[in-house]
Amino acid sequence: MKRVDLTTILIPFVYFIAGATSLAGVATTFYYKQDLQLTIVQVQILASIAIIPWSIKPIYGFLSDRQPIFKLRRKPYLFLAGLFGSAGYLSLATWVTSFNGALFSILLSGLGFALADVIVDGIVAERSKSQKAAGKLQSICRAAIMLGALAVAYLSGILVEAIGARNVFFITATLPLFTSFFAIFISESPELIAKFSFKQTWSSLKKGMSPALFWAVLFLFIWRATPSSGGALSYYMIDELEFSPEFFGRLAMISYAMGIVGVVIFRKFLISIPLKKLFFWIIIASVILSLPTIGLVYGWYEYLGVSARFFAMADTLISAPLSEIAFLPLLVLAARLCPKGIEATMFAILASIMNIGLAVSDLGGAWLVSMFDVHQATETLAANYTHLDKVLWIAILSSFLPMPLLLKLPDVRVSEEKLPEVVPSAQQKVVSTGQEDKREIA
Repeated sequence: MKRVDLTTILIPFVYFIAGATSLAGVATTFYYKQDLQLTIVQVQILASIAIIPWSIKPIYGFLSDRQPIFKLRRKPYLFLAGLFGSAGYLSLATWVTSFNGALFSILLSGLGFALADVIVDGIVAERSKSQKAAGKLQSICRAAIMLGALAVAYLSGILVEAIGARNVFFITATLPLFTSFFAIFISESPELIAKFSFKQTWSSLKKGMSPALFWAVLFLFIWRATPSSGGALSYYMIDELEFSPEFFGRLAMISYAMGIVGVVIFRKFLISIPLKKLFFWIIIASVILSLPTIGLVYGWYEYLGVSARFFAMADTLISAPLSEIAFLPLLVLAARLCPKGIEATMFAILASIMNIGLAVSDLGGAWLVSMFDVHQATETLAANYTHLDKVLWIAILSSFLPMPLLLKLPDVRVSEEKLPEVVPSAQQKVVSTGQEDKREIA
């Protein structure tokens, strides 16, 4: 009788759990605003700092590969990752009452999820003995994380109204513990670790350096670093449009469902388009499809004779697929920049650079909000969203910034590359969904 491989079965469950932790997404928005009474700028800064654990992923990979615990490279680290992730949410549910407390909690939970991402990706890579096997495993993992997020999307809003944000964090804190539990049953044999040669790795990296690499890395960074405005827009939708937690959950559900549609559209119709051409039209589409977000501020829905809620749902329905369509070519570009022999190291470095770009994006958004004096109501000040439209216009039009660098990119078709299946949990920037500006991806 063939022995069941528990590892292959459990890995998709780990990704499903990672997706399901988006249960705390709506709770976080209302918790920051109503419980901690954080300003829009503080929320943007927290979002920027939250990227740090994801920006140092190569360190986790190095520790896991070269510093085993009890002679094991994967199980102990995955077990610890689940504990860290749970502890972060548990902190939010119990003792956190300030900006500094929230900062500690998001760093702790981010460390857990980023570490789990690296470890599980390592296990998947080890079991990908062929391109066919890799594609099968990564497709299953991607489906698992998106299904996990979709499964809890609507609940994320309902539960905030029913039991409050802190209790939602309590529930969310239990999910990473399943990762620790699954880690116990993952099969791994003790092994000797080959000595790491920094000199050899650095030599390989230098050989891979080229002008094309420099321009492509700059393109990736600028693409991700354009300023965001999600925090200000979320506060506006709560204060001025009176969107409830339940409705935020409804928008999240639509966004995740249409994200899956975006993946299908890319795979079916866009995979053979050269990268330069594809990026050009994605930039154009991102600007055009972001305009309805401005319409929420200008009240275009009134001229159309529909409610603000219907308008927001239509906006999300149309724009959400683009976030996935825009992300997949970035993975292709990152993969084709990796020199042979150090593919994993270079890809991790590129993923970190893109994640640092996201941190810059949030800092840029915080600066815009501060410069135009956009803020929610406080005990001493009335809310001021007068210049929110200017913040949004700058954020939207900044999407054109990477356009000149398109000429420096290699002109290849996606289908000509060894297309990387979507990294199941990296950080992804949403083009415009009327909600948060982050999604979990590398």
